[in-house]
Amino acid sequence: MDHPTQVLLLKSLLTMIEQRQTSMADAIYLNPVESYTSLVQLQREQRHLFDLRPLMIGLGSQLVCPGDYLTDDLSGVPVLVVRDNEGSLNAFINVCRHRGARLLIGSGNIAGAMTCPYHGWAYGLDGRLQRLNPPGSFEGLSCAERNLTRLSVLEQHGLIWVHPMPGGQINEAEVLEPLANEVRDFGFQHYSHYETRRLRRHFNWKVVIDTFLENWHFSTLHRQTVLPIFIPNTSHFEGLGANLRLIMPRRSIVELFGQPEEQWDLLRYSAIIYLLFPNTLLVWQGDHLEVWRIFPAGPGCVDQCFIEVSLHVPTAPTSSKEKDHWDKNMTLLMKTVDGEDFQMARHLQKGYASSAQRYLTFGRNEPALRYFHCAIQTAINGQ
Repeated sequence: MDHPTQVLLLKSLLTMIEQRQTSMADAIYLNPVESYTSLVQLQREQRHLFDLRPLMIGLGSQLVCPGDYLTDDLSGVPVLVVRDNEGSLNAFINVCRHRGARLLIGSGNIAGAMTCPYHGWAYGLDGRLQRLNPPGSFEGLSCAERNLTRLSVLEQHGLIWVHPMPGGQINEAEVLEPLANEVRDFGFQHYSHYETRRLRRHFNWKVVIDTFLENWHFSTLHRQTVLPIFIPNTSHFEGLGANLRLIMPRRSIVELFGQPEEQWDLLRYSAIIYLLFPNTLLVWQGDHLEVWRIFPAGPGCVDQCFIEVSLHVPTAPTSSKEKDHWDKNMTLLMKTVDGEDFQMARHLQKGYASSAQRYLTFGRNEPALRYFHCAIQTAINGQ
């Protein structure tokens, strides 16, 4: 984020803090409870949000050297992304063309060919089949007929996008717009991956995103964790295409009152939450990045989800003191979100299923929630 943009946003935030205000929607919004409980709704979301759209799969800094790879099954399609010898990324369905075995698991570096662990068929980093195994057993079949099934992949401003369907196209001008330059300025392509955790939890996938889109619950739910760090009940919201940005000020932001604008630093004094529609959250936390990716747990699992959270830091730690710093950040993250938000979310999902009400009421003070859910309805209605 460039400095002029930081100054404009800080002026708005500081005014809000002085006047005890926050970004407001034009009206309250009634969100149907069945959005979280309906299998029909889930099927439409799977089709329009997860099957037909490119999805953010990680940071380019996770794949630095030739042969570096990562795999991902969270969308329901087994995806393999690998850095080739020319430095480009290739993406494939992670399925051997012989008998359908999983080619690689997890992440790491593959030296030479990618060899299937089932029968030894070997593929180059470009996905081309190099060896039919055993020799002499596949007369009339050429290697070129059984190359890996390719997926579209895009590396943009340090983020990796993959389209989960063969033949699906990624429009580079659309995935981040109008946030492309803002994300570019962070330089995430130079960051170091520190830790990733994957969770399966028993509530609808949208509840995870909901919890990040307002800070009015900090004063009650997070009194022992992040309330001492952030100013509750004040945030700056802006909808940006299907994406959005939400800024939550730290208590230390009041240090900027009276300082010259050229010294202002929004990144140091706030948490900046980017929702990359439909299911990825980039959470800037002052000196590091959290990436949250959320998916439905399966076709019939309207009340379950997969959650992946990754911590990315400016440089790899080189001392026990630095490692301890990032470990403490990860501990606070998990204690706050998994230990408090997600414990509450379990009860929310049970409440949704109870028939207590037909709608959730989003207040004018929760504009990001309204924006997100309206974007979902627009997408699944094909508007």
